[in-house]
Amino acid sequence: MGKLKDNVEIAGIAAVVLSLGFVAYEIRQNNELMAAEARQVRTSMVVDAWRFSAEHGDLAEIRGRDNNGEEISDVERNRIDNHVMSVYVLLDWTFRELSENSPEMNQVREVQRYNFANNSGYRRVWESRRNSFRPDFVQWMDENVANH
Repeated sequence: MGKLKDNVEIAGIAAVVLSLGFVAYEIRQNNELMAAEARQVRTSMVVDAWRFSAEHGDLAEIRGRDNNGEEISDVERNRIDNHVMSVYVLLDWTFRELSENSPEMNQVREVQRYNFANNSGYRRVWESRRNSFRPDFVQWMDENVANH
């Protein structure tokens, strides 16, 4: 009877170990799925931002006039500023979700440096709205984009 009890205990322990291994496997798969979903969401957000600019040619024309120092109306300036602010909200989300040295963040850094250098609205909106964001994002933007 003692040997049977020992075998049952060993079988029980083996079942617990197998169950824990299965749970660990399921958690790993779930984490991989969540990471893939986060990448897909970010990609969709970036595509939508680029698509917005492509689909709203009138906004591109207004931005061009603003960049050339031409006079634009308050409504036109508001349209530019709102669009740029939506980009900053996306950047803040990206900053929180990605590693600072990831290839994606390096790409974000380069695109935003270009925007700061070539689109007057980016600097204007950043200077006026930077206090809307968390200090760590503001520091990252200042060190990697605005003051670069």
